Amino acid sequence: MSGDAVTRWNARARLALAAHSVGGATADTVLDEVAQHCADSGESPHDAFGSPEEFAATVVTERVPPEERLRRMGDGPTFGQALRTAAAPVGLAALAAGACIWIADGPVFPVTPAGLAGTSLIAMALAGGGLVATARNRRRRALGWGAVAAATVAAATALTALPGQPLGHLPAPLLCVLGLALLWAAIRTTPTAEPEGAIMDSGTAPLSTGEREPWLDRLPRLLEERHAIPRARAAELAEEAAGHLEATGSTPEDEFGPVELYALRLAEQEAPRAPWWKRGAVQESLFAVLLTAYLVVTLVSGGPSWQIALAGGALAVNLALLATRLPRGRRGVPPGR
Repeated sequence: MSGDAVTRWNARARLALAAHSVGGATADTVLDEVAQHCADSGESPHDAFGSPEEFAATVVTERVPPEERLRRMGDGPTFGQALRTAAAPVGLAALAAGACIWIADGPVFPVTPAGLAGTSLIAMALAGGGLVATARNRRRRALGWGAVAAATVAAATALTALPGQPLGHLPAPLLCVLGLALLWAAIRTTPTAEPEGAIMDSGTAPLSTGEREPWLDRLPRLLEERHAIPRARAAELAEEAAGHLEATGSTPEDEFGPVELYALRLAEQEAPRAPWWKRGAVQESLFAVLLTAYLVVTLVSGGPSWQIALAGGALAVNLALLATRLPRGRRGVPPGR
């Protein structure tokens, strides 16, 4: 690995660490340890620690305290925040479509039954994709992507099968204004307030008072809802914990610690992986193929420019979402010195 390649790896690793909210001091420490390890072993950083993204994910797991990881994790966005975030791809598509129509066909464009129904369904699919991307429950996420795919197929059907006679006309700048408004609503989304009990600092008291039932009742819910462990496996892990407590006669906090931290440790040990056909990257790849096929058909058949713009915008957003799901491995980081 050449010197330039090592420099690029270090720069990308530093960016990946920053994206995971790893502090500058920790980043400097681990990168110095990487350099020392590579100097001692003769390996390149990529061979020893994988891609920068893989390295950053492993650093977070092995170097960031679990209390801090819980603080960052929280309970996810509220429904209102997720809805505003889902407006971003719709706003981007509306802005792109309005600009393309304005440039290609002038400031006014006809509204047809096919276009009205098709674009409404495309907007639903884009917003649904944004909502599904924030879901942690794998079953709900899989069902959501199925609904998004169905909406996409329905949009394509509406655009090709419904009448194309104009019902009226609308100004193209109105689409641009609508897109900007949706993007502004998405940008001003505020982070979720830290829920009570989601953060466990070393100086805080345990959540429960030593009773087993509240602790054991909460464990499977945390595993399923926060860490996306399948329900059956979450119940199995909770039963194992209950059996251990029965055998030892200990309280949950004495034996396992706070329930949030124990759930986090179990989730990291499980490292759950959905079947390949349920993985977000696979489903988004299929969606990208469908969008690409529709875009090619529309271009070849000489379809309206607004359909081309909407399909292109949807494809761009989908590829951006897909890029965030690049696989990450589990390689080690150098031991602390």
